Amino acid sequence: MFQKVFIPYKGYWSSPFSRWQMSFQNINAIELGAQTTRKFLEMRGLAADIFDGCVLGMTIGQPAWFYANPWFCGLLGNDKISGPTISQACATSATAIWTGGLWVETGSHKNILVATMDRCSNGPHTVWPNPNGPGGEVISENWNMDNFNRDPYAGEPMVKTSENVALMVGGITKEESDAMAVRRYEQYLMSLTNDREFQKGYMIPVETRISKKKSLIIESDEGITPCTPEGLAPLKPVIAGGCISFGAQTHPADGNAGLIITTKDKAKELSPNKGVTIQLISYGYARAKKAHMAAAVTPAAEMALKSAGIEVKDLKAVKTHNPFTVNDIVMGKLMKIPEEIFNNYGSSLIFGHPQGPTGARCTVELIEELVKNGGGYGLFAGCAAGDTAAALVVKVF
Repeated sequence: MFQKVFIPYKGYWSSPFSRWQMSFQNINAIELGAQTTRKFLEMRGLAADIFDGCVLGMTIGQPAWFYANPWFCGLLGNDKISGPTISQACATSATAIWTGGLWVETGSHKNILVATMDRCSNGPHTVWPNPNGPGGEVISENWNMDNFNRDPYAGEPMVKTSENVALMVGGITKEESDAMAVRRYEQYLMSLTNDREFQKGYMIPVETRISKKKSLIIESDEGITPCTPEGLAPLKPVIAGGCISFGAQTHPADGNAGLIITTKDKAKELSPNKGVTIQLISYGYARAKKAHMAAAVTPAAEMALKSAGIEVKDLKAVKTHNPFTVNDIVMGKLMKIPEEIFNNYGSSLIFGHPQGPTGARCTVELIEELVKNGGGYGLFAGCAAGDTAAALVVKVF
């Protein structure tokens, strides 16, 4: 449990998330992440040299990824700092935030930038030499699709791991799965009311150049698919006999998000509203049995709650990385999470899944919801490749 780790009010941001092969598809994620972060700092009236370290989270290789963190910091305007580049699939954001928290808690650093980014579009196609192959044929991998479709240890695609959990719990129907997708879409629509008032509290518009003479400003999420009972009903399960259709799972996306992790005094100094205090409380992690990824979320969340010394009844808001409807159906049942606090204003099931920054955006939205509702404890939890999951507890007061 952290005692000394705080986040400034409005000391966080997210770009819009863009469905893969749309507006961000040809931009290096590190360059786009630096561009968005510079815009965030400019809008908040902050200088890049206020940071004494950076934790960068990213899971999909980009050109020059070898230099990821120091390059990002240089592009940001502070070439005196660097730090680790963390890659832990969809647990990347939570673990990057936890790492920054450890630095502050131990006193080794005082003001950390946690920046997360990924681009699923046009993912790498990696090639390794294989002199013993027929004719010297190379070993190759499609970074995204090959790994979405097969866990090398469990031997199953991502969607099958969720169906396995549905079978383990029992009684989850396609109708229940469809209803969850509709509910999460309706909650996402909450963030669009009053001219996107909720999203505009943290989302940074991104300018993308589409030609030498023309650029485009992306202000909101791209590629969102409406979920309606009428639209979902005819869709068959992806796996025969299962409950998850293409309409009940997320889509790969591109984007970035981040937070400032700092001391209590510095957080107050950097906050535009001195009356709002945001504290990072705890972290949780778990691994489920082979090919049961969605089952890891509950124990990760329970670990974070136990470390924080609280229970579900103490929570005012819960956000999840939920690539499949089964994630929330199972977690909600096992933990008895009240639906009225569960994924209001959106979740990755609807706004997309750029992996590295997904959890950071969820955490940012969690904080904004807590502030909007007058404070309290909030939980973020989400699954990750390899049947793992990570979770965070924050407190707003």
